Amino acid sequence: MNASNVTRQKLVIAVDGPSGSGKSSISREAAKRLGFNFLDTGAMYRMITLFLSRKNVKTDEEIEIVLTNNDINFEIATNPTEIMFKLNGEDVSKIIRTEEVTRNVSFYSALQLVRNFLLEKQRFIINNSNDSIVVEGRDIGSVVVPNADLKIFITASEKARAERRAKEMNLDVAQVLNDQKIRDQKDSSRKISPLIKIEDSKELDTSQLSFDQSVEKFIELVKNV
Repeated sequence: MNASNVTRQKLVIAVDGPSGSGKSSISREAAKRLGFNFLDTGAMYRMITLFLSRKNVKTDEEIEIVLTNNDINFEIATNPTEIMFKLNGEDVSKIIRTEEVTRNVSFYSALQLVRNFLLEKQRFIINNSNDSIVVEGRDIGSVVVPNADLKIFITASEKARAERRAKEMNLDVAQVLNDQKIRDQKDSSRKISPLIKIEDSKELDTSQLSFDQSVEKFIELVKNV
């Protein structure tokens, strides 16, 4: 595919990768430049984590009751120029990025009940997108849309990832690195939809790349579909 016909057919671009690799910001900016829609599935897990944490539920039985008996309404902007996450009408765009939510998201995202609940919502958004869409997360190419037109695995060295997040959140690098290792281990070793690099994905290592260089590499991969 050349640059002139990138948006003439509806494409689904699946993006996976570890925390701190830059995949969210890179994917969003690439989608913006390409004129594609964008879905941040990680934010959906953060939203459900916030919801369940507020309910103070932990066991499968409690979570099943809450997910079954509560109306959980997600409003998520798929326009990459707009960052909007609403949970039952409340704008939680900033709250879901707090360290408290970050610490709890791996626990809830490892539960099959939660993943099944969100998988249905994710596929609905993707299937009903009125344009090509970039979908970013940790099991997109392997589970959510295994038939995606292109699968990209964005990664970076442990050090680069920790330094980026520490700068972004104004935190201590050593602490971020330690928390990152714990989360990486949880994400890659969980029995349900672990973070993996699947064989037919294209790897984009951003360790030595600037943000703009990373975005351009991403766009180049899309144009070569």
